[in-house]
Parts: sequence; C-alpha cells; structure tokens
Amino acid sequence: MHKQILSSLNTPLIILDKNNLIKFVNPSLEEFISLSKTILINNSLLNFIDSDSPLFMLVNRVRKTNSSLSEESLTLSSKNFFQKEVKVNIMPVFDLDSHIIIQIEELINSKKYLSFNIHDKISKSFSSMVSMLMHELKNPLSGILGASQLLEKDLKTKNLRDLTDVIKLETKRINKVLANFEDITDSSRDIQNSYLNIHEVLKHCIKVAKNSFGKNLSILEDYDPSLPDVFGNYDLLIQIFLNIIKNACEVESSSGIVKIKTSFDFNKFFSDEGSIPRQKPLQIEIIDNGQGIDKQLLTKIFEPFVTTKSNGKGLGLSVVLSGLNAMDASIDVITKENRTNFCVNFPLKRN
Repeated sequence: MHKQILSSLNTPLIILDKNNLIKFVNPSLEEFISLSKTILINNSLLNFIDSDSPLFMLVNRVRKTNSSLSEESLTLSSKNFFQKEVKVNIMPVFDLDSHIIIQIEELINSKKYLSFNIHDKISKSFSSMVSMLMHELKNPLSGILGASQLLEKDLKTKNLRDLTDVIKLETKRINKVLANFEDITDSSRDIQNSYLNIHEVLKHCIKVAKNSFGKNLSILEDYDPSLPDVFGNYDLLIQIFLNIIKNACEVESSSGIVKIKTSFDFNKFFSDEGSIPRQKPLQIEIIDNGQGIDKQLLTKIFEPFVTTKSNGKGLGLSVVLSGLNAMDASIDVITKENRTNFCVNFPLKRN
C-alpha cells in the first residue's frame, strides 16, 4: 500500500538502506535519472550520482541526527545527465533501521530561469535598437542600388557593367540579411514557421562548420532518430545553430571535440515571468570541452556586446536568444571546468 502511494507521486523519490543501496524508486525518479528501476534497485547510489555530490553529506547528516532536512538548491550530476539544479527533502524512515527517503524536485524557477527572463528583457531592448538601425540602413542601400542601375545604362564597357552587377548583387544580399535580422529582432513580425526535421538543419550547419571555422575539430553527432519535428523557421534555425556551434568550435579545447546531441526530455519546463511553467521537451545540446564560462559572466552572455573573445562583437548570442524567442523556444547554459553545454528546447507541437 505504501509503495503504491509513493509510486503515484509525480516528484522523483528514492529510498536508500544504511549502505546507500537503492531499495525503492518511483516512476518519476526513473524518468529523472533516465534509468529503469531494474538497473537501479540494489545498486549503490554512488553508481548513478557523482561521488563528490553534497547529497551524500546531507544523507549522512540525516542518519546521525535522525531528523529531516531540506536543501533549497543543490546541483546533481552523473554520467547519465550533465547537471540538474534541484531542491531535495531528506528524511529518515522511522520503522526501518537507517533507511533514508530522498525526495527530489527539479528547480524550474531557479536563478538561471530568472536570469533567462532578464536576458529576454535586455534582448527586447537590443531588438528595438537593431530595428532602428535596419530602418536607417535601408535608405542608403536603396540609393546605392538605384545609382548602380542608372550608371549601368551609360556604361558601354562590359567589364564596368560587370562591376555594377556585383554592386547590385551585393546590395540585394545585404537587404536580405537586414530582412532576416528584422524577422529575428522584431517580435511584432510574424515568423514563417513550419514543421522541420531538426537533424537536417544540424547536418547543414555541420557541413558549413567543417568547411570553415570547425575544419580542425571533430564534431560528434548523437541524434535521437525518433525525435518529432520542430516547429520553426529554417533560415533562423540555421543562423542560430551556426552561432552556437561556432562558439563551441572557437573555445580552447583539450580534446578538440564538439558534441551535438538531440533527445526528448520530459523534465524540461520553462516559464516566463509570472506564468505557469510549460514543457519544452524537444532538446538540442551543443557541448564543448573547453575551459568553461566564468560564473560572473554566465548571467550576462546573452546581453549584446558581452563577449569573452578578444576580437568578438558580442552580438551572436543576443541574436540567438531573440531568434529562439520568436519561435517559442528556450535556451539554457550549463558550464563547469572542461565542459559547457548550450541546451536549446522547443515545445512539442502536433503537425
């Protein structure tokens, strides 16, 4: 009866014996740790959670004091998942000698999501600035295009006419780039979204990377072939993931490896300020093995003109955030020494 009640809880829950062997897990815990109970039961928790985790110190404290405790913010990591920020409630089982119950709640309204909302506001200010700049640039570009067309009529030499063709072509190309920027940064404009296979987008980005900024690196692909289609804009997705992949390729990495992974994560919820958290399970991760991002800079990397590169402009990630907002997607960054993970999540929309 007790096990039925515990199994019905929608928060991850685990029971340990006095040797930290797992004696019970509920379905939510299986989902949280991405392993089945047949693998977990009667195995040590040390096999599934990093041994240096403060969780074990808290468990020992509960055993010594024989009283419950809670930790509002704790980072868990293992070989099965990178890092998850959680709240834990740990309590003794009074009718079983030294048995411990651990209840886990993944923090969906933690500081990183508050930080995300701050970035969103900054991004909107940046979008307004970009929109104004786009408007100011269009007029001189129209003048250049018109002047080149008039000049072409008076030119008799083919070589000179070829030069005006180049001017017209490049002017039109700049206009197209500006139009793309307006689509990304102007939240009032309708983005033309459709259902897309995200793996086709990623393969195109990898092809570009291998022929330019990532030619000296190994790019590993780990795709879930059953992943549903993403509802987004093809051109924007390419621009977004090229920006993220380029950042990953440019870090100083001891291994020279960038990993791109797709998966379906039931546990990914995101919330706008004051709103109910929404599930966004379609997940794309860009992982590099560089030195990581300084914690003080981590909360600012999506702000315009913030960069760690000596020759960087600090606009790439602002464009990334604006583009993802336009497609109802979210981005999270998890970093520690020798690993940084840019994790992009899309909601599941039915075709």
